Amino acid sequence: MSRCLKESTTMPRKLIFALCSALIFSQSATAEIYTWTDAEGNTVYSDQPSPNAKRIEISTPNAMDAPRPAPTYNQSSSTTGNAATSQGRYRRLEITSPADDSGVRANDGNLVLGIAIDPPLRSGALLRARVDGTLSTQALPGDGQNEASLTLPNLDRGSHQIEAVITDASGQELIASSPITVHVQRTSLNQPGRINSPNQAPRAPAAPTAPNVPKPPASTP
Repeated sequence: MSRCLKESTTMPRKLIFALCSALIFSQSATAEIYTWTDAEGNTVYSDQPSPNAKRIEISTPNAMDAPRPAPTYNQSSSTTGNAATSQGRYRRLEITSPADDSGVRANDGNLVLGIAIDPPLRSGALLRARVDGTLSTQALPGDGQNEASLTLPNLDRGSHQIEAVITDASGQELIASSPITVHVQRTSLNQPGRINSPNQAPRAPAAPTAPNVPKPPASTP
């Protein structure tokens, strides 16, 4: 569609300039604008050429990409992600001592585990042990330590499978180590010295007295 504007003496120049600008920028990048003076002395602008018309050089207008819409914010997913970052995602949890498949002498039944943690055990987390599939009640609170010692009390003699476990304050498991097997060695109840034990070893009999040896006289008051 042909568009044409006339600049008359009664039209303010600022207005005609604005209208020309609108005409120019409403065209495509390949459109051309022409100008000439008509018989009445008016300056004419048009996208269609005319005899004695002068072509106006149009510079390519600056273009900007429309801003992309911001992603929808999901409060619940953001909160969950932050919780996961602060409570979990441990890279390493390993029982460093005792060694797997080793025998440990523990006459009192207390076994001390050496545990490595990376990143360090965070505040609010708890370090625990799982012995033969049962999570222990003992727990070590997180205080930024990357190495920890955890004592398992009163383990029975024999073999046990042990894992280190990190939980949050509610008991939710965050990570568990690879299990190790430990063979606990304790003093047998049948050994001498287990005083008042129902399985105490019998005492050696008293030595026999020599024959024909008179007994000492009874003391008189």
